[in-house]
Amino acid sequence: MKKIIYSIVFLLVCFTACEDYLDRPGLDQFENDHFWTNEGNVKLYAQRAYTSYFYGYGSGYSWGSFFTGGSWADEYSSSSIWTQNTATSGNGWSFTWVRWANILIDEVGKMENLSDEARNHWLGIGRFFRAMEYSDLARAFGDIPYFDKVVPHDDVETSYKKRDPLPDVALKIMEDFQFAAENVRINDGSQQVNRDVVLAFMSRHMLYFGTFLKYHDIDAETAATLLGKAAWASEQLMNSGKYEVVDDYRAIFSSENLSGNKEVIFYRQYEAAKVTHCLVSYNNKEPQTGTTLKVVETYLSADGLPIKQSPLYDYDSDNGFRYYEDQYRNRDPRMAASLVDSIRLNGPHDAYSSTGFLCWKFLPYEANDKELIYMGSTNTTDAPVIRYGEILLNYAEAMAELGRFDQAAADKSINLLRNRNIQKNNQGDVLPKLPKMVVAGDQVTANGVIVNDPDRDPSVSPLLWEIRRERAVELLFEGFRRNDLRRWKKFEYLKTMESDGPTTLGRGAYIDLEAFKAKYTEAQYNKMMQSLHFHYPDPDNLSKAFVHNLYETNMRRDWIAGNSYYERQYLNAVPLDQIKLYKDLGYELTQNYGWDGVD
Repeated sequence: MKKIIYSIVFLLVCFTACEDYLDRPGLDQFENDHFWTNEGNVKLYAQRAYTSYFYGYGSGYSWGSFFTGGSWADEYSSSSIWTQNTATSGNGWSFTWVRWANILIDEVGKMENLSDEARNHWLGIGRFFRAMEYSDLARAFGDIPYFDKVVPHDDVETSYKKRDPLPDVALKIMEDFQFAAENVRINDGSQQVNRDVVLAFMSRHMLYFGTFLKYHDIDAETAATLLGKAAWASEQLMNSGKYEVVDDYRAIFSSENLSGNKEVIFYRQYEAAKVTHCLVSYNNKEPQTGTTLKVVETYLSADGLPIKQSPLYDYDSDNGFRYYEDQYRNRDPRMAASLVDSIRLNGPHDAYSSTGFLCWKFLPYEANDKELIYMGSTNTTDAPVIRYGEILLNYAEAMAELGRFDQAAADKSINLLRNRNIQKNNQGDVLPKLPKMVVAGDQVTANGVIVNDPDRDPSVSPLLWEIRRERAVELLFEGFRRNDLRRWKKFEYLKTMESDGPTTLGRGAYIDLEAFKAKYTEAQYNKMMQSLHFHYPDPDNLSKAFVHNLYETNMRRDWIAGNSYYERQYLNAVPLDQIKLYKDLGYELTQNYGWDGVD
């Protein structure tokens, strides 16, 4: 009998102990009541956001917005067509990170053992990340429900509130950035968000929303306020004396260690066996989605003039039917730092692009000597998350939009970028620099000649056109172009429909087929002819051709201004499952313009 009693007691004790054990949080989790007790835990909580907002070159076999990992634009040849169907779910509509940031802000506000300085710093960090998340959401959807506190799960009315107007959301984003800029620490340790990082992203996002509100005719007054803040945030960094434009432009994107690089404000560090990426491999010996002829023709001639105006380039001498070696000569030196100097096509070359124009902006100079780490997903070059060169461009554009861009503004922004000492492939003599941008009212001059680009969009002033050109070449393949066209309301630039031969988005290199046939083996030449399509500007001369990628009708994009099918592309569709969920609960979630009734 005793044995039976002992057995029952033993089982009861075990069961109770088991219950207690199963109720405990996992070893990798913290109980909320015991977590928000010290600054170290707050820092640990904040670290979760770093790889989401500072993605850099990604990890493994994925990469971020750099190079062709970014959303398609006019920087490289793309057969993408406009989104046709309304998203049924997802599409970026998520408030997980908003809630995460609001939890941080709420809990830090309740902590009793923090100094005022520490509390304000971490409140600033929380508001910085909330501003970052709402910048992403508002850029995607425009009007968006704004939550500035943690919403209880049973507060249905708040959870399903209507979308707040974009200008109001943008001002809230501005307020969060401003608070963070005033309270986040100047230095909180290596690879941690500090005041400069806050100011840099404030510069970026205030410029975006200021110009979006202006060019989409939404709210001119709020646009001016945001542009003023973009200029202010930029100036804080420009006046700090901490940063400068470095000579080795390509090294910003291809270095094993960006620590100490005075142009880099914040970067993501990579290290073998810890976190690596694959972006360099795509710039090394793998096929590339090709840079467009439009990009090649965007770079100024070395005399500071557009190629169709420059006597040095003398475009009229061949009406643009020029081989790449001659196109490459006497140009903005950033072209030599970004693009390979010779045509690379499938067949004759192992490393090739679909247009013949190959990018090496992200390729380390010594890549061929360290081939193994620059193949596959073992790349360890650091990624510049945000850099000073962008801040100078943000400042220049914001000042121009405010009507305050003068010679002094040009000298401390664009002319610093033009003053780099760039060597081709980091070897030999320094390439000729572009002359200074000289501002005369709404005009720009180079060496006393008024810049008058025949290809200028007539709706854009000569001054803004040249500032935007500077942005296009300086930030090439850094993931900005799509959003730049979005905020300027210039998706029309993505049109590839053609009436008289391929556009410069559909054309690649101009080549001499007879010369290729003579230079390479028959097998190499045949492979090239089988894998490529060509546009012959002279139907009677089949020896000269442009590499032509957008040759099929269904690979071409049109654009009709005012047509809802096209204009709706500036904002994401609100997913249909969310609209239905709101409706089922008795609330209303509106759809973005042009997406109503689309299947």
